[in-house]
Amino acid sequence: TEEQSSVLQEAVDRVFGATGEKLTGLNFSLTIADPFVDECPLIGCSSGFGTLCGYNMDEIVGRNCRFLVDPVPKKFVSSKVRNLARDFCVSVKEGRSFRIPEQEREFWMPRESREDGIFCAQMNARKDGSLFANMFYLLKVELDDKPYIIGLQTELPRTTFSSLDTADESTLQVCHEACEVLDQNLGEVERVLAGMFWYSGPMRRQQGVDPDDGYKASGAVLGQALRHEAAMPAGCAPQSNIGIMTCCQPVVSADNGQAEEDDILKDVH
Repeated sequence: TEEQSSVLQEAVDRVFGATGEKLTGLNFSLTIADPFVDECPLIGCSSGFGTLCGYNMDEIVGRNCRFLVDPVPKKFVSSKVRNLARDFCVSVKEGRSFRIPEQEREFWMPRESREDGIFCAQMNARKDGSLFANMFYLLKVELDDKPYIIGLQTELPRTTFSSLDTADESTLQVCHEACEVLDQNLGEVERVLAGMFWYSGPMRRQQGVDPDDGYKASGAVLGQALRHEAAMPAGCAPQSNIGIMTCCQPVVSADNGQAEEDDILKDVH
């Protein structure tokens, strides 16, 4: 409706107004959603998000992020992740702290308590219909005392995504490095937002991190796995568009993941 459009435009202008190019110009994937607008729509994103999913800004603003999940075959979609993400958004709107129930916590998630942020992994679909494994970090922040939800995203190798329930060491390392990448990107977002608004957000990992939690800042294993998939024949695995990943020789075997790749391609095509 016209009223809904007006409310959405006001939300967009509030954050992505005259100085919004500082956010839209970020080369890694960032989204901002307003939980107080109906359906908690995205009100803006960085160029890196468009690169990751293939959509333009005008195709993204005003839509709930589930538009990336709805086209995915149901057998690849985690209903638990959808519920956790929805519950997190509702808690921000209602002004409640959010904590993942212990029975819902995945083995790869950061060990320290997070009441204002959540790491998740979900299969998503690009505009062209190709699938990609998306690890995303949702956080509650306040801009000029108004709550918003920031989303930071990075691509996981599909072989890692398909083994998220196995708790093996290589999967753990790739996931930890992906979380580290997202946390480093958060630092850049904070610097931009703090220059535009009165900003408050959750404590970042490195401010209270357990030095023995297994996280590495190099991104080497994650970069190796993505490089391996990028080197596969066209149509088998999407080329990663995330420029912050390192480029290394492949170390992750794709033998177990190839059947999953073929299965995914059958469903998409």
